[in-house]
Amino acid sequence: MTERRPSLAPQGEPRFRHPGPPLYSQLADYLRQQITGGALPPGTRLPSLHELAGQFGVARVTARQAVQLLVEEGFLASRQGRGTHVVHRLPSMTYENMRTSWSAMVKRIEGAQVELLHAADVTTCPLLAADEPHPAPVYHYMKRVHIKEGVRFALIDLYLDKRIYDLAPARFNETTVIPVMGEMDVYIESARQILTIDTASVEASRYLGIPIGSPVALVDRVARDRSGCAVYVASMVHPGQRVRFDIDLVR
Repeated sequence: MTERRPSLAPQGEPRFRHPGPPLYSQLADYLRQQITGGALPPGTRLPSLHELAGQFGVARVTARQAVQLLVEEGFLASRQGRGTHVVHRLPSMTYENMRTSWSAMVKRIEGAQVELLHAADVTTCPLLAADEPHPAPVYHYMKRVHIKEGVRFALIDLYLDKRIYDLAPARFNETTVIPVMGEMDVYIESARQILTIDTASVEASRYLGIPIGSPVALVDRVARDRSGCAVYVASMVHPGQRVRFDIDLVR
């Protein structure tokens, strides 16, 4: 069987950002997109590292780092004497699906593990506007990483009304907050979130295991009870390649 050889997109080589994430990360992102998008189908043999470096205008060590990253992620397989090929069964990706339903969000994040980085009781929430009319008297602040199926999918600064936190502190500490609020029948009258596309900070890179400057989704979320009190306020960072939108368009 003749091996299929990859070809560059009609537009030519991708334009890497300078400054930006490490070149190997940008090259890996491009190749990953070509694989998941079908431009490099299963079984495709990649050019040699020397050829890749020449095609994309990078050093050979950069090409090797990009390929190794994709091998570790399960998109490529490399065997001595046989070269590097796109795997026949692509790895499944855990996505943060940004649905516009509170119930869908609860289902998406339930069962996640938590790595608690810092916690404290505070009387102010810097994520709220200075003129916020209905803050909680005291918040329990938590900085945490959320992990599901082995994937570190969110770095979160979270402020929870301490009156709610004190109802089940152990549960709130061990898993995601919103599903626990549902278990306790905490009624949410309204909720809103704003998503912004940005690049990974040093902190996000450290805790999420992603390159500095790589794409991320920043989500600011506020949930209010019947009285209008902001009982849940959070700012979170998601790796960009694990975020997608599923939105019903209304006429």
